[in-house]
Amino acid sequence: MQIQKNACQLTVLVENTAYGRGLLGEHGLSYLIETDSQRILFDTGQGLTLRHNAQQLGISLQNLDAVALSHGHYDHTGGLMSILEDCNIAKLFLHPAALQPKFSPRGNIGSPIQDVDRLKQRIDQLVWTDKPTEVIPGMYLTGSIPRRHPLEDTGGDFWQDSQQNQVDLIVDDQALFLDTPAGMVVILGCAHAGVINTLDYIAQITGIDKFYAVIGGMHLNRASRDRVQATVETFVNYEVQLLGANHCTGTAAIAFLWHHFLGNCISCHVGTRLGFGT
Repeated sequence: MQIQKNACQLTVLVENTAYGRGLLGEHGLSYLIETDSQRILFDTGQGLTLRHNAQQLGISLQNLDAVALSHGHYDHTGGLMSILEDCNIAKLFLHPAALQPKFSPRGNIGSPIQDVDRLKQRIDQLVWTDKPTEVIPGMYLTGSIPRRHPLEDTGGDFWQDSQQNQVDLIVDDQALFLDTPAGMVVILGCAHAGVINTLDYIAQITGIDKFYAVIGGMHLNRASRDRVQATVETFVNYEVQLLGANHCTGTAAIAFLWHHFLGNCISCHVGTRLGFGT
């Protein structure tokens, strides 16, 4: 796979933590990724703080070239309809399983929008991403990620029904990746497929053997020490230079990562802005 390099700026609009006057945190994620000519929203949080934080940061959400969703949980899709109601979005990228019912011990955690026809009324093009898919030139979604590492799982108890009979493997989990002048950047939603599986799959389909940055939720909050240690070893093997673990990674795992990569870790909260080749 030949990937065009793009300089870009990433801004965290929604995350569990917020630092800065007037900014608000919520359990969820949303990133704005801006290249020289395009603006992509990756995930939309729960919908409680996205617009507020964007306004506080002086960011308009009116002219988005595309919206992409990492998976179908409420804390990543909840703000979607409010964005679609007010903005003309050319393309929406999501996995077909993202709109299926989803439950955990806490109850319904699925997307508030599960009506495909309703979505199609709001956008010019709905793009299904069950396999690697180009969002804009040089920026891709992984689609479904093969689960190969023996220590990695979905990171919790998830079902497709309220009676908890049908296990949800969250096959819709996907990551976004793009090559920049600084190197390959991977942006995670929750990494339910596993961080190791995700990086290994991107390496497989791109032929690259180094990642400059890995940003986002890593769902290690209930992971064993062996799994977190294996994740650390994977970052070392891929020579990751910048780590921005947030959201569902978990306090203990984030502390573990900071201990091993003190000079390479950043706090990736609401208001964080990162430039890659800009």
